[in-house]
Amino acid sequence: MSSAQSLNIPPSSSTVQVSIIDTTFVARLPTGHFMGPAMKGFEKWTPVAYAFLIKHVDSSGEERSILFDLGTPKDLVNDFPPKVAERVKGMGLIIEAIIWSHAHIDHIGRPSLFPTTTKLIVGSGIKQAFFPGYHTATDSPILSREFAGREVTELSLAEFNLEIGGLKALDYFGDGSFYLLSALGHAIRHLNALARTTENTFIYLAGDSVHHLSGLRPHGTNHLPQSVPLPGRGHCCSGASFHAIHPLSDITTVPEHYHDPLDYPNSTPDTAPFFTVSQKPTGETLASNIDDARDTIKAVQRFDADENVFVVAAHDASVRGILDLFPNKANDWKLKGLKEKGRWLFLCDFEQALKVSRADEIRAPLPRKLIW
Repeated sequence: MSSAQSLNIPPSSSTVQVSIIDTTFVARLPTGHFMGPAMKGFEKWTPVAYAFLIKHVDSSGEERSILFDLGTPKDLVNDFPPKVAERVKGMGLIIEAIIWSHAHIDHIGRPSLFPTTTKLIVGSGIKQAFFPGYHTATDSPILSREFAGREVTELSLAEFNLEIGGLKALDYFGDGSFYLLSALGHAIRHLNALARTTENTFIYLAGDSVHHLSGLRPHGTNHLPQSVPLPGRGHCCSGASFHAIHPLSDITTVPEHYHDPLDYPNSTPDTAPFFTVSQKPTGETLASNIDDARDTIKAVQRFDADENVFVVAAHDASVRGILDLFPNKANDWKLKGLKEKGRWLFLCDFEQALKVSRADEIRAPLPRKLIW
C-alpha cells in the first residue's frame, strides 16, 4: 500500500526542496524533564536543534521560501542566534514566512533579524498567550521586538480541513507539496509538517512531538531487530541486549502511572518505546496536555511505519552525522537509505545505561557479543 493510501495523503506531483539547518546548538539536559520512566545511566541527554528551509516552485516558475522553526538561542539571557538568518541571507533568498512549530525558546529564534516583510505564522492561541511580547505583556517569554512591525498570522482551526495520518492538516501551498499538521499536546497548538520530497516520498518534521527517538521506537511496525547495526561503531549487537534497560523488562520497578502509556501488559521490549512523555506521580508534566501528547506520538509512529516517510525530530542528535545539511538538499534521503541508516542510532546513547545494567546484580548479564 502506498503512503498516499496508508496515511491518506492526497496524491500530487508537486514537491518542495527541503534543507535541514543545524543551528549549532548542543546542550546537556536532564532526561527526566522530558521522558520517563527513569533509566539508570541515562540521566542526561544531548539535544541539537534543527530549522528547516522549505523552497517551493510553482508551475509558472515562481519561487517561494519559508522557514519551519528557527532553532535555539545561543545566549539565553541576552539574545537569540543570528546564524540562521545570516546563512539564508547569504543565499539571496527572500523568506515569505517563518512558521513556529510552537513558541518555546528553542524554536523561535529571532524573527526580528528578518525583513518586516517576512510574516510570522503561528498556531491558534499563540497570539492570545504571548502577543505583543515582553515588556508590554509582562508574562510573555518572547521579546516584543520579535513581533514588532511584521504581520503575525495565527492559523485558525477551520483552516486544518484535511486529515492525514490521523492528524488535522492544512495544505500550505495549495498543491499537496507541504502540509502543516496539528500535533497537539506538547505545547499550545503545536505544529508538525509533512514535506513531499518526491512524488511518493516525504520528510516528516516532528518538532517536539518526540524529543529523543527512544520515545518513538520500537513500536508495532518497527520492532527492535534481532541484530542492531550501529554505523560508525563498526559492528552490530543483539537487539535483545537492550531488553535489560527497557522498562518492560521489569514492570515492578516502573511507576504505575507509566504502565498504560507503555501499553503494559500488551507490549514487550521489542514492540514498545523505551520512554513516554514524562509525568510525576502528582501529574506534573512538561506537556500542555499529556493525553494529547501521547496520542500525537502514536500518530507520528504511523508516519514512521511507512518506509516512504523519514521522520526528523527537532532535537534528534542521533542522525546528525548522516544528514545532508544546509546548504545541501535533503530530498534524496530515500535514495541514500538514510532512514535505514538512522533508524536505531539513538541506541548508541544508551552505552552508559548498558554498562550500569551490567554491573547491577538485579539485571541479567549482557551478551558477550555486545562490545562498545
